[in-house]
Amino acid sequence: MLENGFKRAYLFILPGLLMAMTGVGVGDLATAGFTGAQLGTTVLWAILLGGVFKFILTEGIARWQLASDTSVIQGVIKHLRKPFIVFMVFYFVPWCWFVGGALINAAGVAGKELLFLLGIEVTKSQAGIGHSLLALALLALGRQVLFNRVMSVLAVILFATVISCALLVPINPMDVLSGLFIPQLPAQPGALSWTLALMGGVGGTLTIICYGYWLADSERAGIQGLKTSRWDIGISYCLTCLFGIAMVIIGSVAVQDGKGLSLLLSISQYFTQQIHPFMGVCFLVGAWAAIFSSLLGVWQAVPLIYADAVHSFKGIKIPLKQLPKTSSYKLWLCLLATLPMLSLEIPFKEIQKLYSVVGAFFMPILALTLLWLNNRHVNSEFKNNSLTNVGLILVFVFFIATTMYKWM
Repeated sequence: MLENGFKRAYLFILPGLLMAMTGVGVGDLATAGFTGAQLGTTVLWAILLGGVFKFILTEGIARWQLASDTSVIQGVIKHLRKPFIVFMVFYFVPWCWFVGGALINAAGVAGKELLFLLGIEVTKSQAGIGHSLLALALLALGRQVLFNRVMSVLAVILFATVISCALLVPINPMDVLSGLFIPQLPAQPGALSWTLALMGGVGGTLTIICYGYWLADSERAGIQGLKTSRWDIGISYCLTCLFGIAMVIIGSVAVQDGKGLSLLLSISQYFTQQIHPFMGVCFLVGAWAAIFSSLLGVWQAVPLIYADAVHSFKGIKIPLKQLPKTSSYKLWLCLLATLPMLSLEIPFKEIQKLYSVVGAFFMPILALTLLWLNNRHVNSEFKNNSLTNVGLILVFVFFIATTMYKWM
C-alpha cells in the first residue's frame, strides 16, 4: 500500500521534476552564485518572482496541450507557420549550438575535477566529450523509464548536497527572510543587472516547451489534467527556487574569487577549508549533478522539438510519445551531442555569455504565442482568464525590458 502511494506521488510530480532538473544547470549555478557574492541575500525575492513568471508560461503550455491535444509546436505551425520557420532557422538552431556548447564545457570542468579527486587525470575536453557521449548512449540504448530513473537519482543528489551546504553557511536567518519577502535593490553599481539576471535565470528557457512532451507521457486529460499539472508545475518551480535560494546564500559567503565555472571550484575550496573537506567534495558532486542532469535532459527533450516540427510541417500526425522512435529525433540527438563539442576550444566565458543572450529572446516570444493560442484557438473552458492574460503581458514586458537592457 505504501509502495503504491509512493509510486503515485512520484508519477504525479514526474513531468515537473524532469523540467526542474533540465532547467537547473550551469546558468543557474553561476548566476545565483555570482549574484549572492555581489548583492548578498537582499535580492532573494527576485528568485520567487522569476519562479512565478516561469509558472505562468509553463501553465500556458499545459493549458494549450490539454485543450487541443496537440503540442505548442504543432499549434504554432498550424496558426503561425511562416513566423515559426524564422524561429527555427534564426533561434532554435543557434540555441542548440550555444546551449550544447555551454553544457559540454560545464560538464568538462566539473567532471575533470571529480575525476581528479578519484586519482584520474583528464583534460576538460576529454571529460566534456565523455559526458556528452555517456548521455547519448543512455538515451540511445535506454527507454523513457531509464531516463526517468537517472534524472530522479540526480535530483536526490543535487538537492541533498546543495541544500546541506547552504544550511552549513554561517548566515543570519532574518537576513534570508528579509531578502525573500521585502523587495529591495542594493544601491551599488550593477545591482539591477544582477537582479534581472537572477530573475530571468530561474529554470530553463527553450526547455520549458519540453514540459509538454513529458506531460504526454503522464496521460493526463481535460480540466482535471490541467489542475493536476498546476500542482506539478508549482512543485517544480518550488524546487527550482529552493535551489536558486540555496546558491545565493552559498555565494553570499563562500565566493572568494573565480569567473565562469571556476566559481564552483572556489566555493568547493571554501567548504573544504572552512567547514569540512567532505563538504567541499559534497558541493562539487551537487554541482556536477546539476550540470549533467541538465545536459541529459536537453539531449533527451530538445530533439523532440525538432522531430515534432519536421513531422508537423510534413502533415504527418505522430503521437508525442512515439517521437523518440523517429529518424528525425535520432538525427538531431546525434547532432546535438556531437557538433557543439567544437566549442570546447572557445573560452567558456564567451560561450556562457552568448548562451545567456540567445536564451533571453525566447521568453517574450513564448508569452506572445500563449496569448495568441490560448485566447483565440481553444474552447471557452480552457481560455486564459483575465489574471492569466495580465500575467503573460507582464512576462512579455519584463523579458523584453531585460533583453533590451542586456544589449544596451
